Amino acid sequence: MMIFFDVDGVLIDGWHANNTLRKPWDAMIEADLGIDREAFQKLFFGAPGSRSASPMFECVSGRLDLKDALAEALPQVGYDGSVDDFMRYWFEKDSNVNADVISLVEEIRERSGAPMFVATGQEHNRAHYLWNELGFSRLFDGIFYSAKIGYAKNDVRFFEAINRSLGISAGERPLFFDDQPEIVDLARSVGWDGAAFTSIKDIQEHPRLRHLWP
Repeated sequence: MMIFFDVDGVLIDGWHANNTLRKPWDAMIEADLGIDREAFQKLFFGAPGSRSASPMFECVSGRLDLKDALAEALPQVGYDGSVDDFMRYWFEKDSNVNADVISLVEEIRERSGAPMFVATGQEHNRAHYLWNELGFSRLFDGIFYSAKIGYAKNDVRFFEAINRSLGISAGERPLFFDDQPEIVDLARSVGWDGAAFTSIKDIQEHPRLRHLWP
């Protein structure tokens, strides 16, 4: 059994589909960097209902480089520092690792030996940061992210590409934890055993995993 984990809302305790559980990385962006937070959110991430037209969507889909997109956007929202410094600030602030989930990942690996992967909507730079600097490479067998695949995670072709890459057959039903119910449903449509995540109980008590804990 292969097991896949989303990043934001599962492995990282920051953005979550349930807004009552969110811990925004940019809460102090105005005080720290002089950036108009609301203006940056709208300009770079898009307003609700128009996210797919935003620069960030282009980045996570692999069509636009994050540094280039930020270089154009940041001067418009009050920032006059370097793009590299901003990215470092962003990635470090957005790295609140969910220690309980990581502990479970380690336990599952030890007790089951199941291959475990990251499946996430990311652009290249943050994916590299998560894998190398944050240390996900020590926990997982691989990372699949949208910019590298070429399709956003809300596109069924994202999951189809992973199926092809790993040779996942129709009957394998890889287990997948994600905080977004609509993404869980999409994964199920291509044969995955998708499970909505809100707390570690969703992992511990999953019918295919709960036998690991006496």
